[in-house]
Amino acid sequence: MPVEKSRLSFERSFTQDEYRIISKGVIPVEMEDKWFIFLEDDALYFHRSWTGTCIYELKLERRGEEYIIADAWVNRNSEQYGRDDDSYDASLLGFLIDNFLLGRMTSFPMPQDLPKDLPEGAYQHHISGSGYPEIESDEENKS
Repeated sequence: MPVEKSRLSFERSFTQDEYRIISKGVIPVEMEDKWFIFLEDDALYFHRSWTGTCIYELKLERRGEEYIIADAWVNRNSEQYGRDDDSYDASLLGFLIDNFLLGRMTSFPMPQDLPKDLPEGAYQHHISGSGYPEIESDEENKS
């Protein structure tokens, strides 16, 4: 994590079972795998797989039967990471934890400042490597 970083307001707790799942991390295998995520000494690191750049760092702390996020940081070095919206980064971090670590299917958060002519899913694939949409609507499930 570079010196240029910002503390994120990001609260979350995990059961012991979830902590065990999270501790396995994500090791990139293919070009589409955009993230390398690992746990080391109760710190969870989120690196971009192609560049190795650390984007997020979470400090986990055991409290009773749970693990909580005691501290959350995001990279703010503009040469390494081009976003600067803490609220969006908190949403993206939640998506990464849910989808890549815990195996849940939550919707990808789209930033508000994207060009209107950007094809649907292009940004999501660029950031997460995942398809679009993450969750089918009820209407699509009925057909």
